[in-house]
Amino acid sequence: MRNSNITKNRIRVALLLVLAASIIGLAPAFSASARAGSFSINDVSGNYVELADGWAFGNGVVNFDPISQVGLVTFTPATGTFHEDLIIRSAGTNLEVHPNGTYTVDANGHGTMTWMGINGPKHRDFYIVNGGAELKWIITDPPGTHVIASNSGTMTRQ
Repeated sequence: MRNSNITKNRIRVALLLVLAASIIGLAPAFSASARAGSFSINDVSGNYVELADGWAFGNGVVNFDPISQVGLVTFTPATGTFHEDLIIRSAGTNLEVHPNGTYTVDANGHGTMTWMGINGPKHRDFYIVNGGAELKWIITDPPGTHVIASNSGTMTRQ
């Protein structure tokens, strides 16, 4: 009789462990980074450090020039605006730019950034990842306004 009780207790403990493991395994499905359909402009706010690289259209024999950039982007959800202090290195030349523009965020975590550049409107598409700790973006300038062949990066919330 005594061994029967020990066996029953062990089975109960084993079942509780399986239940606990199942609940822990489901936790990522309910985390902030997996909350599809519940994002808003308020999820992108404050300061982000940006690091990116890509290719600009080149001159002469070289078809593309490498570019890299680092910057500080400040998002203000109350007005849907952003300001960026950006340092760009293109083909060995440094350039500082300070764009101001607007941004949006869809419920699925997709967002856009738009501003006016030297040769026309500029546009980025991004997705919110890691619960809003990062934005992964790619340049999507309108046709005829781009000098960048390809550019993408990450913004990390500070």
